[in-house]
Amino acid sequence: MSPDKPASPDPAPLAGLAAESAAWQGLLEILQDEERALIAGEADRLAQLNTAKLTQLQAVSEHARKRHADLLAAGHAADRAGVDAWLARHGQPEQRARWQRLCALEQEVQAANQRIGSLIELRLSSTRQALNVLVHSATSQGGLYDHAGLAVAARKGTPLTAA
Repeated sequence: MSPDKPASPDPAPLAGLAAESAAWQGLLEILQDEERALIAGEADRLAQLNTAKLTQLQAVSEHARKRHADLLAAGHAADRAGVDAWLARHGQPEQRARWQRLCALEQEVQAANQRIGSLIELRLSSTRQALNVLVHSATSQGGLYDHAGLAVAARKGTPLTAA
């Protein structure tokens, strides 16, 4: 190989960027579904989405571990600067575009995760407030249920089902 020609790219890391990007895209789609479920109040969907999210996170992690190993094997740091140096050495514009897309996907995933965290905190805050109202009512009014387990009116102490 002459010094004037750039080194031919190693196909494994290049294919790895495409697969890693696909994994990040899949994670983003799951997070978007989770966000929609939280907004719509569809709590039953969250368990199913959590399972899918965990599986996708494992896939993303495995791709990142492989990328880090490939970078180290190529003599580069296992970070963004290492990828940039590796891409500069190989000079493949389509791979630079894939790397930029992967970085953009990572930022989109982080932003979606932030929004989901805010939505969960909002739901938790609302639930805490409702529980505080119930606890206060139960302790200050002598309870919300009589000894038979029937709901009672807070002020009169009579069952709500009584005529």
